Amino acid sequence: MGEILPPGIFIKTIARSWIRAHILFIKVVHAQKIEPMTVSELNQFVITAESQIIEFLCTAKVTGIDQADGWCYIGCSVCSKKLLRETSSFTCVPCNLTNAVAALRYRVTLSVSDSTDTAFFLGFDIEMAKLTNILASEASQIVGIGADARVDTELPQALAELVGKTYTFQLKLKDFSFTSKHQTFTISRIFPERALSPLSAFVVQESGNNPDEPVAEAVAPDTSARIGTTCNDTGEPSAPDASGSELPTSTTGQVASGGNERKKARVE
Repeated sequence: MGEILPPGIFIKTIARSWIRAHILFIKVVHAQKIEPMTVSELNQFVITAESQIIEFLCTAKVTGIDQADGWCYIGCSVCSKKLLRETSSFTCVPCNLTNAVAALRYRVTLSVSDSTDTAFFLGFDIEMAKLTNILASEASQIVGIGADARVDTELPQALAELVGKTYTFQLKLKDFSFTSKHQTFTISRIFPERALSPLSAFVVQESGNNPDEPVAEAVAPDTSARIGTTCNDTGEPSAPDASGSELPTSTTGQVASGGNERKKARVE
């Protein structure tokens, strides 16, 4: 005869089993198959499809770093939201801090292409830091404070070295992606070339793990200029990648020059 558990322990055991089964059910329900697309298909999709929230995989080569809006923004060191620039200080509205500590955060617009078309992919702090193996705050420094703050590096070498490399990008499209103001595709994950993701993949999205993205304030790299304007396609660094993807080893490269025009899927 098996051991008879005391009533209290028995109830707790049943409750734990129910919770585990419920969590597993939620994960299965929210499992989403990520389909691959070419750059051309992505550009056409945002023109022809209905507004929706969806993710795709796209393998493309980085052909340049678009610096029209800089490569970073000044964010709160606590919550990463953009800071308001006062006369001699920074204010973080979400944290309710009038003398917030500033930290540089990545906001990088990658010009990419494959054999079908070109586009612009927008990468934020966490994914870009994992890809370059260096924090934005380590790659450059903030000079000045408040309204006079600026960044002291035109373009970090770690970002320049991305040019010429091929990655598989997991892109998240939201309602904004289907509007006429849409200019970039927001990156949610990046798979290095030597560990490319499969053409089709399943991801599990659990409730509460998909925070809203902050509006990123671009920083003008010119030492005589102040912080740049707020970006059109807003977004926040994605949640940390739990896949444990290995960081790529940097190789020497240069930023591609020349004027790649904004992505062709833009609707005027």
